[in-house]
Amino acid sequence: MWNFTAGGFSLRLPVTEQDNEALFVLLNDAEVAAHIPRLPLTVAAQALDELRRVAMRFETREAAFWLVENNAGELIGRIGIQHINWLQRSARLQWEFPASVSQADLQQIVPAVLNYAFSELGLHRIEMRLEPGHALQQQRLQALGFQREGCLPAQLEFEGRSVDLELWSFLATDRR
Repeated sequence: MWNFTAGGFSLRLPVTEQDNEALFVLLNDAEVAAHIPRLPLTVAAQALDELRRVAMRFETREAAFWLVENNAGELIGRIGIQHINWLQRSARLQWEFPASVSQADLQQIVPAVLNYAFSELGLHRIEMRLEPGHALQQQRLQALGFQREGCLPAQLEFEGRSVDLELWSFLATDRR
């Protein structure tokens, strides 16, 4: 089953037409994904496009993104694994959470996603890449048990600039 709970949160695959507005509100906030080289959404149609892309990537088994809802059914963030490499049994983690989502909340959500990736999907390595200088995201990853492996210089071009990315990893053998 792809939908599951994590402590006091529900993680579910998005429904394209149903989740458009809530995803737009989340991804319209530039701070939610400041650690990822991407622009915030500016019109609701972009959220619909994003939901359709995520659905296609799920169908081709290259990614899975979950909407994270609290007990009141309110969207508090999005988390996913992408760039799934079935031969190497690895994937890249990505999350978009506002700063109001606490470390204690992430301590419920992220281990559940990692456990799903390792136990249900048979992956053995999860990476997360973020732009250097995002202290909150670095602290969150470290508290979750991720190890910083280094910095990948000039990993991509974004908005006319070369972007370095820090590489963090978590292995199936790191689970407590």
